[in-house]
Amino acid sequence: MSPKVTTAPPPHAAAGRSVTVEIAAENMAFDTSTITVPAGAEVTMNFDNRDDGIPHNVAVYTDSSAAKEIFVGDIITGPERATYTFTAPETPGTYFFRCDVHPSMNGAFVVQ
Repeated sequence: MSPKVTTAPPPHAAAGRSVTVEIAAENMAFDTSTITVPAGAEVTMNFDNRDDGIPHNVAVYTDSSAAKEIFVGDIITGPERATYTFTAPETPGTYFFRCDVHPSMNGAFVVQ
């Protein structure tokens, strides 16, 4: 008789877990094209707008249509720093982040 093999379900997303992300805007571009966070984590995002006299923010959406927001950070005019706090989606996948003032500044927001 074969031994019974059971597979434990993957641990639930990182509910209750916190992560800190650093991101900067300089020369009309973000310093990263990918942000990766655990599913369900509380995200603290330290945003450094280094572009003198230029407004930027960081906003996270379900996809590149930017029709459904996950989080929209306040717009700040550089040089200035802001700290954003929000909860990452519970569902793993690739989402989308951008500067709402300059939508060509964007990247992948990966939830694992």
